[in-house]
Amino acid sequence: MILSKLIADKATILGVASEEIKEARDLYAGRKVGNSRLFVCEGLWAADKLVEKGIPVRRVFFDNTYFPERASEKEQKQLAGILQVCSEAYSISPKACSKISDRDGADICFIVAEMPSYTLDDIPLSDNMITIILDGQEQPGNVGAILRSLDGAGGTFAIMTNRRVRLTHSRLIRSSLGAAFMMPVVEVPMEELAAWLLEKGFRLVLTDLTATKSYCDIDHKGRIAIVAGNEYLGISDYWRHLPNAEPIIIPMLGSVESLNVGFASTLVAYDIGLKQKNLK
Repeated sequence: MILSKLIADKATILGVASEEIKEARDLYAGRKVGNSRLFVCEGLWAADKLVEKGIPVRRVFFDNTYFPERASEKEQKQLAGILQVCSEAYSISPKACSKISDRDGADICFIVAEMPSYTLDDIPLSDNMITIILDGQEQPGNVGAILRSLDGAGGTFAIMTNRRVRLTHSRLIRSSLGAAFMMPVVEVPMEELAAWLLEKGFRLVLTDLTATKSYCDIDHKGRIAIVAGNEYLGISDYWRHLPNAEPIIIPMLGSVESLNVGFASTLVAYDIGLKQKNLK
């Protein structure tokens, strides 16, 4: 069996008190480790994506009571694939798995990989495209969900400014379902970003309760950047004064004033993305 041979050849047995387990736990919990671009994926869901994208996989920890005997054929193939590309592999107990995770019922595998690094120069541009600017977001689960939605809506990259959460946060990685490392995410100071967007012909779409134009009525052609603001404070006022900014409103039919920023940016992104798709 391929997996059994890989485990025998490559995996080292680790105890629950090992330094490697402690470092994985610190990384999972958001504490600082030596390499700030490392992140943890809990579970095998990310294995194929990491291999497909060619992302450096530093360490793999797997439950030695589950692999290989109890694992399904699909799980065996996934673990075999990630073991073939990882730098280090560790066979650990269910207790050690629980020590890494902060969830009830820890998973059977933990993958430590290195987040790709991008600049604005790395972004491929097309005539019709959408991106989302994450302006001062604080909740990692929210950021991950927005990146997941942008990917689903056909976006090809995202931008973080006024960053308040790490892209490598384990909850962000999990909620993004891999979008955080599968598509480019660039961190740029706000003024530099605004100049780049204007130079490259992007229009800014700002959800604004005082706006009169519905999000359904904007021109969906061209390069469009949707600004998703802080969960509590909204978007930075800076964006409202730019010449390429267009305020829009999502009509509310009930008693509440607005949607959660994640839902709002998802709704706008999908409307634009679907309309742009019909242009092709």
